[in-house]
Amino acid sequence: MTVVDDIKAKLDVADLISGYVTLQKSGASFKGLCPFHTERTPSFFVFPNRQSWRCFGACATGGDVFSFYMQRENVDFRQALQDLARMTGTELPSRRRRKSEDPLFKLIEAAAKFFTRNLASSEGTEARAYVEERGITPETAVKFQLGLSPNDGSALRRHLLSLGYTEGQLSLAGLVSQPQEGAGQDLFRRRLIFPIWDAEGRMVGFGGRALDDSMPKYLNSRQGPIFDKSKILFGFHLARESIRNGGTAVVVEGYMDAIMAHQNGFDNVVASMGTALTSYQTDLLRSTSEVVMALDPDAAGKEATFRSLESTWKVMQGQKVSETRQGSTVYRRPGGPTLKIAPLPAGRDPDDIIREDHAEWERLTRETQPVFEFLLQAYARRFDISTPQGKSDMAGAVSHLVYAANDPFEQDRHVRILAEVLDVPESTLKARIDSPRPQRAVRRPRRPDAAVATPFKQLERDPLEEHCLALLLQNPDMTDMASGLRSEMFQRVENRELFTNWLRGITIELLDEGIRSHLDYLTAKPLPPTDRKELEADLFQCVHRLQERRLRQLKVEEGLRLSDVGPNEFSQFEEEILKINSDMEALFRARSV
Repeated sequence: MTVVDDIKAKLDVADLISGYVTLQKSGASFKGLCPFHTERTPSFFVFPNRQSWRCFGACATGGDVFSFYMQRENVDFRQALQDLARMTGTELPSRRRRKSEDPLFKLIEAAAKFFTRNLASSEGTEARAYVEERGITPETAVKFQLGLSPNDGSALRRHLLSLGYTEGQLSLAGLVSQPQEGAGQDLFRRRLIFPIWDAEGRMVGFGGRALDDSMPKYLNSRQGPIFDKSKILFGFHLARESIRNGGTAVVVEGYMDAIMAHQNGFDNVVASMGTALTSYQTDLLRSTSEVVMALDPDAAGKEATFRSLESTWKVMQGQKVSETRQGSTVYRRPGGPTLKIAPLPAGRDPDDIIREDHAEWERLTRETQPVFEFLLQAYARRFDISTPQGKSDMAGAVSHLVYAANDPFEQDRHVRILAEVLDVPESTLKARIDSPRPQRAVRRPRRPDAAVATPFKQLERDPLEEHCLALLLQNPDMTDMASGLRSEMFQRVENRELFTNWLRGITIELLDEGIRSHLDYLTAKPLPPTDRKELEADLFQCVHRLQERRLRQLKVEEGLRLSDVGPNEFSQFEEEILKINSDMEALFRARSV
């Protein structure tokens, strides 16, 4: 039995849902008002014998305890697993971690305590004055564990070695430089230290701001086993709940900007660790509907910022872009939050605006501009669009942006906007730009001998679901043939969660450990040697069988719901019954063709 099955065995679906919905007995089932939409007549049913629930009203959705909790609490599978495990007293297996990495987290915490003590000492007088001058309160300094690195270049190293850590561990943690000869030296010297946490709330490294003329002005820990700035958003561990509940994430550029935002109650603010957001960073923000980048208006004229905005947008649209992260595998499909720009007043940083005028910051991050329109304005300043040649040159330069969106309706909207900017007919514009052929990111399956044991391995499997997913994962060019698949067609939690993440385009590294292992198992699952035509027929049959099974389940649940309905009430369900019957008829008709 897997940990998921263990939780489901301990947690009755009716008990869980009754904490959110007032349920009334209805035959062998329960009914109540749906918690996911407004209604006056109960259309929400819970089936204890099947350990499932279903809304027969506007939502037309259903599932098990996991799907209900995830939808009701607006959390991902990993969070739901942790919450329900805690609720049922189920012990989760510890996440696999290389032994060489384990001491590094404690080492980073020890370094943070050293930096914090140094800031509070007589040596930190000037640094404390700078912190106070920037408007950071003592409470905020403690919350973010600000510190100060000594100036002698070896104090931190000596301290950590005295605690029993080795030179190799200091190097792996990215805290010392690596000269070709001799002992390493402290990486940070006379800098205000900002500890950096990963998405799970573990301290993994530091950022240091120079307090003199030293360059660079800001310096981060070196890349290592636990610190990878491409996977981190500064402050995300504190902003996660606010971002998820509020529906908007605001991205700023500096540590100080993010700290000042949190100090003043703007808890949905995070800081990027570079110019462009990577696919891993945007995956962290997929629980929200809108990402706002607070940007200096002059920055749009800078080529580096210009390219980074385009790269960020493409990543959020689900396109594969070149990234330099070590060991990166992008496994994504279109879909995600909308990217918008909040142009800031010239010469004013976010922390200045927040300190001086809360209402102004709220207005700037509310009255935002879609990134496509923002980029078009920047491009328009580069060409003389008053001339036919200038119009043609700009159209060619931005054609890749027009088709950056995967949704054809959104592409058409981009064409209309660009036509208005250039003041040309849409037909003329379309004749000038050509839609690039979409490219899919292909994840090569592992060899069969590279398969790993999955924690979902058990007697009760679902060969049909696994075969369907294996076909999709190992043949990404057949994706369009699976347009009829829906997540609710997968009964097993691990298969449904993997399919849902596949649809959302989640990066592999962000998957839960168990789901990631299940992905490895399916991508290495041997498939019979067949040609393209046979593969397509196989996938077609899988999809239709899953659809048929789903419709038959709906008929069973429909019968359970109607078991105690009187003759006078039957007519109100007639339309829905006919709809399910019609869907089944259409399915069988398509299957016989």
